[in-house]
Amino acid sequence: MMPTIVRTGLLALALSTSPAWAQAPADGGLQVKVQKNGDVVAVDASITIAGTPQEVWNVLSDFDHMAGFLHGLDSSRITARDGDVWQIEQKGHSSHAGFSFSFESQREVHVRPLESLQSHLIRGTLKKHDTLTQLAPDGDATRVTYHADSVAGVWVPPLLGPSVVEGEVRQQFQDIQAEVLKRKAAH
Repeated sequence: MMPTIVRTGLLALALSTSPAWAQAPADGGLQVKVQKNGDVVAVDASITIAGTPQEVWNVLSDFDHMAGFLHGLDSSRITARDGDVWQIEQKGHSSHAGFSFSFESQREVHVRPLESLQSHLIRGTLKKHDTLTQLAPDGDATRVTYHADSVAGVWVPPLLGPSVVEGEVRQQFQDIQAEVLKRKAAH
């Protein structure tokens, strides 16, 4: 999900607006690569977060509280659980350079605790949004890698979409990292 983490809709809103920023954070070695191939936008991202796999997992899988720490996410909830398969519903918004966009998604997420979250869009603003988020211990930290393949539900000017997606993904990972560190400091 963006691990799915990655709120779905992230790309819908990003693809329908104009670029505002795309600065990498000073910590975590955050890397984001966005490529467009026809209608498909592929995103690959990675970051090392100063937390154990359990601490990072607790944030990545906290769908019921995600709206409290991810920018632009208005609501997020788990609507059903069947073992390691969860149904997630999320709604949000984004604004860039005078454009505003609302998004929503319902996803099926396959959960492998402390290892991965793999999601598939059931319905929502995007036509397609499949993601894989993986965790791996990295010394005293946790390496998070993310891959998404998405197809927007609206036309996007070719040169605008990728840079906005990059900025949105960077912000999302910065939000996740900040939440991990906040929770870690509270203990």
